[in-house]
Amino acid sequence: MFKRFLSLILVASSLMLATATPAQAAGELAKTTSSGELRIGYIPSPPGTTKDPVSGEVTGFYVDMIKAIAAQMNVKPVFVETTWGNFVAGLQSNQFDLSIGATFATVKRAMAVDFTQPLFYLGSVAVVKTDDTRFKSLSDMNKPEIKIAVVQGTAAEDFVRRTLPLAKLTSLSGGNLTAGFMEVASGRADASFEDAFTASQFVKQQPSTKVLFADKPVFFLPIAWTVKKGDTELQSVLNIGLRDLILSGQMNTIVGKYLQGGRYVDMPNLQEFPKAQ
Repeated sequence: MFKRFLSLILVASSLMLATATPAQAAGELAKTTSSGELRIGYIPSPPGTTKDPVSGEVTGFYVDMIKAIAAQMNVKPVFVETTWGNFVAGLQSNQFDLSIGATFATVKRAMAVDFTQPLFYLGSVAVVKTDDTRFKSLSDMNKPEIKIAVVQGTAAEDFVRRTLPLAKLTSLSGGNLTAGFMEVASGRADASFEDAFTASQFVKQQPSTKVLFADKPVFFLPIAWTVKKGDTELQSVLNIGLRDLILSGQMNTIVGKYLQGGRYVDMPNLQEFPKAQ
């Protein structure tokens, strides 16, 4: 039913260009290596990052990926929890060295942080009540009486603000990407937007909801990790580490631990990311 929801696609080429001057970037990596710690901002968002509520242990395929890179850097990974609304400020104030939050690379964000090479491309969709037949297109949502809930600081929030200015927007704080969907399920919102993977997993658990725009996502963007603006040294190391994980096949192994049938595919083939079972 949701054959085309997951459009996670490997990008194994075209590293993103650095935007800072050498003076801005100089010394950042030396500080990290001398401290012996790599401070990693994360946002609980299974299955990429999951925090055990009892032990506090952080797991997930993004966690395993950055641990593998940190091991090659000979530094200890230290995980710092953040939110979609605060991760940029966390980077700018040196609370952590990078964020492994699965972040849509947008122009607005690129003005505040630097991105690693893309990890995937992922489309975003809407979630509404199963019996709601009002929305045949996005324009049907751009009305003052329509309530749309999104998570604060996400690309979905920016998308709704720009494209559906007449709708009543509710921005929800925190890191739970399903928060807007829960507002829809409870009847407090008419619609919510988020990535297709998160949406497909939610509707499996909440049969009172359905996905709209699955065949044609409302936007389709690269997902990447982020570093502080100007930290080109760490950005370069992360890009090389990610490239090595991809080309060696380790990425497939890591993802397979958390998603049955999950794997990364070559971008030129434009193959669909297999649906998790």
